[in-house]
Amino acid sequence: MTDSRFGAMLVDMSATDLSTLEVPDDAARCWSTLRPECYIFDHRVTVNVAWWRQTFAARGLPNPLVGESISRGDLFALGARAVEDPDAALTLLWNAVAWGSGPSVRNVRTRLAAVCADPPHAARVLRDAARRSRTDPAGAYGLLRPEDRRNAIRSLGPAFFTKFLYFAGAGTPEHPCCILDARVAATLRGMGWRSLPRTSPWSASAYQRYNDLLGRWRLAAGIERADVIERWLFERGGG
Repeated sequence: MTDSRFGAMLVDMSATDLSTLEVPDDAARCWSTLRPECYIFDHRVTVNVAWWRQTFAARGLPNPLVGESISRGDLFALGARAVEDPDAALTLLWNAVAWGSGPSVRNVRTRLAAVCADPPHAARVLRDAARRSRTDPAGAYGLLRPEDRRNAIRSLGPAFFTKFLYFAGAGTPEHPCCILDARVAATLRGMGWRSLPRTSPWSASAYQRYNDLLGRWRLAAGIERADVIERWLFERGGG
């Protein structure tokens, strides 16, 4: 047995048994009262659009943002085309990054430089990941972080590229990919998932388990959308 295989076995043996994590009664009641049209589709973030416009113009590129504020609904509309058109996938990426960053632009220059080093390659990888996100969370994650060892696009780690994978579902309730970031992870650890690392990078298998867990909780709570749970987890992790 190789060292790498032995290490993988140890990770699997130490992983939290997620079948023991049940939905707290107070959480289920809360989720059922949240209206997706407001809580999800109109979840809006103000962005630093002047910085984006100036920075992209300096590279001879048009401003990629859809507006001075961006909602999840706006991003779902972009996600509908990302699975077919590599350029549309790039547009979705930049708007998802802006939405996730808000007024901050930390690390955006590095991400832009990484994409501009080979735009066709970055666009194809994103389009392929968008397609894969519709059916295979772990597979889509693996395209953007191959072999759990590196980011396919420099400085675009899981906390941001899982936003891309989520919005690539175009807002359909059955989309199997949700956002995973440090605040979501903090809440899940507090609820009993002790083997989940506090911060990224997480493994592709952990991302699959995360989406499976949210899918199970969605059914148990009798709600339509797993992203309602994701946003609730994010908000609980801010304390």
